[in-house]
Amino acid sequence: MSHAERRSAEGKAGTLSFLDWPGAGRATPVLYLHPVNTAAAVWSSVVAELDGPGRALAVDYRAHGGSEAGAPYYPADYAADALAVLDAAGARRAHVVCGSIGGAVAVELAAAAPERVASIVAFGATLRLGWDTALLDETEADLRAFGVRDWFARHAGDILGPASRPDAAARLVELASVGRDGDRDLDTVVEVLRTTFGLADSRAAAVAVATDPPPARVFVGEYDPTCPLPMAEELAAGLRADVHTMPGIGHLPMLEDPAGTTVAIRAFHAEIGQGAE
Repeated sequence: MSHAERRSAEGKAGTLSFLDWPGAGRATPVLYLHPVNTAAAVWSSVVAELDGPGRALAVDYRAHGGSEAGAPYYPADYAADALAVLDAAGARRAHVVCGSIGGAVAVELAAAAPERVASIVAFGATLRLGWDTALLDETEADLRAFGVRDWFARHAGDILGPASRPDAAARLVELASVGRDGDRDLDTVVEVLRTTFGLADSRAAAVAVATDPPPARVFVGEYDPTCPLPMAEELAAGLRADVHTMPGIGHLPMLEDPAGTTVAIRAFHAEIGQGAE
């Protein structure tokens, strides 16, 4: 696939940054939704591996990557960011590929604009994380003690599986730490943590989508400590989808095993006959 162009869109919380890989023909584009505390570029190796003819888009949610910060930070707000990117790109409809809380974002997008979502493939994904107050307080205290970059450097490896690529943890630290104007603001990261990891809950959106869900498939890493199998099954139930386990993989298949993630996406899209609009 051709090199990505960095573009911008105006969202409800400010300027959004996104990656746009141009494609030939009229194939329905693929929209990539990243895990919170990463960025659009988390999908770069997957897009390169796919090397398909169609267009690909990947959004930096508000307060992530090159996008401006601006609360609130619920999955429905990230879905609004994704919709703004689709509009800016002139994409009427897209196949959605998502990771972690991106699963909730995809469901919120499908609930808000079902005609825009052609299918969903989810990796290490969930409808809610539901961290309790004690865990949120402990994590905030550690973030404030060590700073954003050092905190992620200390913990990045904890969510990866034994089959992960050796460079995955280092890449995660960079994606989690770098923002629009240097390293991400500590207070913003804390607010994202408390909202997205604690308060956010997209189960109601899943109920709405379940009446007529798009084609979907859910993948979960065998060693995923963040969104384990029960969370994958809950998401899959809402989407009326099947669940596949990725051996040796933790929470971030797109970083740990881009080739295997690509194979999974390609096989699913082939099954549903991804093609022209």
